[in-house]
Amino acid sequence: MKKNISNKLFILFTVIALFACKSKKPLIDGKTSVADLPKTENKILLKSLLASQLDFSTFTTKAATQLDFKDKNFEVTLNIRIKKSEIIWVSITAIAGLEVARVLITPDSIHVMDRINDEYLKKPFKFIQGFTSKQVDYATLEALLVGNSIPFTLTEKSEITQNNGVVLIKGMIERLSYQLQFNAQLKANQTLLEDNTLGQMLSVNTQSFEFVSNNLVPLKVLIDSKTRDKQIKVDMQYSKTMLNTVLDYPFNVPKRFSVVN
Repeated sequence: MKKNISNKLFILFTVIALFACKSKKPLIDGKTSVADLPKTENKILLKSLLASQLDFSTFTTKAATQLDFKDKNFEVTLNIRIKKSEIIWVSITAIAGLEVARVLITPDSIHVMDRINDEYLKKPFKFIQGFTSKQVDYATLEALLVGNSIPFTLTEKSEITQNNGVVLIKGMIERLSYQLQFNAQLKANQTLLEDNTLGQMLSVNTQSFEFVSNNLVPLKVLIDSKTRDKQIKVDMQYSKTMLNTVLDYPFNVPKRFSVVN
């Protein structure tokens, strides 16, 4: 864990890009099928799906995270702060709450500060798109972290169906295919992205949600990314989620840190 940690952390957030205090209100099982909905035109259903998206100015949570990669397992805690459409800030802590790294992601860049090895990594966001698709952008990453549907899927170009009460959306954007399944509250509990040309697949399963400030937010998120010769799994358990609070996003790189590519 202490060696080359910046590379492992960069991989973690690249993978995610591929693809409250706990309320006393009952949790919602993300596997529950949608209750039978009255038949309606796709435009009306699409409007309902758009209305179910979490609207927020800031989002913060603590995610107990397990990362499985190359037959190795890493356990860390991600302290996540998000300013909508602008900043994703993550402090990564390990044993005894020691901060081992800090990450700052904006719509045009990703920065990783490795406190174990005194190293700093900076890449343009388009570097990630070189491994995925230009459709996979900052908005995609933000949506997956807060439990929203990927923005480019909620359009009239998508095929929307109801099968035995389950709402599904699927479609294709250039070579990237997508399929989403929604729970009874019209929150996406399963998202699948596939690029068969490159042999890439990303599955995001939001297993459960909870109410925070009368809004549904994720409680448990599983991410499974596969390529032709690699597989990475990320298991995140959220707690202490809060919305629309005043947050700061400190990211000052000490002079002693060396820049790595």
